[in-house]
Amino acid sequence: MWDLTYRSAAALVSLPIRVYELVDETLIGGGDRSLDSPVSVVGASRLGGEIAAMEQPVVSKIAIFLGLAASLNLFLFLFNLLPILPLDGGHVAGALYESVKRFIARVRGKPDPGPVDTAKLLPVAYVVAGVLLAVGVVVIWADLVKPITLG
Repeated sequence: MWDLTYRSAAALVSLPIRVYELVDETLIGGGDRSLDSPVSVVGASRLGGEIAAMEQPVVSKIAIFLGLAASLNLFLFLFNLLPILPLDGGHVAGALYESVKRFIARVRGKPDPGPVDTAKLLPVAYVVAGVLLAVGVVVIWADLVKPITLG
């Protein structure tokens, strides 16, 4: 589990570079798609179908499929914890900032500063949502045009 978490965190850190390489080398450059390039729901479904069609014992297929599902879920969990809005990690960061503000005010003997207005960060959330949407479209397009194959 530790190895899978480490590899998922490394993939998360390299995600912007991988998306750039996907666009530059594969979609624009016409090169082959690497096995470690980002995949969308379309690509993950296709990989699941390829796993089911493999000529291996059923137990092996199930193990490979469960490993794929587990790694995708772990990556999405870690991605969602990034401290940027609109992801859950952004809301956690706002709550932590609010609690630190309250603690400092209490130590200084000042009144409670009140809740943090996360609505002020909505422009940031809109930009992040736009970037995530664009990345999603690019990766889905790549999965349709140049899918990853196991064989």
